[in-house]
Amino acid sequence: MKIHWGRVAVGVGLTSSLVLGYKYVGQKFFPKDNWKMEVSRVIDGDTLDTAAEVRVRLWGIDAPEYPEGCLSEVAKKRLEELVLNKEVTIVNKGVDNFNRTLALVYVDKLLINQALLTEGMAVYDEKINADDIDLQAMEAAASNAALAKRGVWSSKCSQPNPKCVIKGNHRQAGGTRVYSLPDCYNYDRIVVNPVGGDRWFCSESEAIKAGFKKSLDCPGYK
Repeated sequence: MKIHWGRVAVGVGLTSSLVLGYKYVGQKFFPKDNWKMEVSRVIDGDTLDTAAEVRVRLWGIDAPEYPEGCLSEVAKKRLEELVLNKEVTIVNKGVDNFNRTLALVYVDKLLINQALLTEGMAVYDEKINADDIDLQAMEAAASNAALAKRGVWSSKCSQPNPKCVIKGNHRQAGGTRVYSLPDCYNYDRIVVNPVGGDRWFCSESEAIKAGFKKSLDCPGYK
């Protein structure tokens, strides 16, 4: 029987890592629960890279889609101010579908996830259903920001004018941008989410100039 010594070495390494309380992530070994690393790059308002080449997605929050989302550039810049070139503590919360580490990120005792929610630079991720004390505090911070109309909850990201009733929907899954008029079939079901790149428009020409196409469920289409 031919022995594949490379596979044996990897197997031994993985076994040792489990015994020592480490886990294998993206060809690198990291502590199972948390670790300290320097942030080398900020991708957008809720994603960063560490000097150890680990991509981290801040857990429990959703920042404006960069660069289309309302205040997305501001959110990215704010995250840079908070973490770039600094040593942070990363508390592991798992891995997402893109193999990014989901984490709570701290600078000293400041929880960055919660700080961004407090300032309105991100919204709470309602898709997470976990009985976690950190999430409870983060959800409360997001609610307070919404009540105070900070950041993405401010007038900068809301309907600019009551007469601007055209809804622009950025469908991220398909990469399409569609606008709907009040007489379109699904108009009332569409929620304008500035964090996801949705927008209000005052005219069809404005929507078209921004790269949006008229929805197929509007009158005149079959």
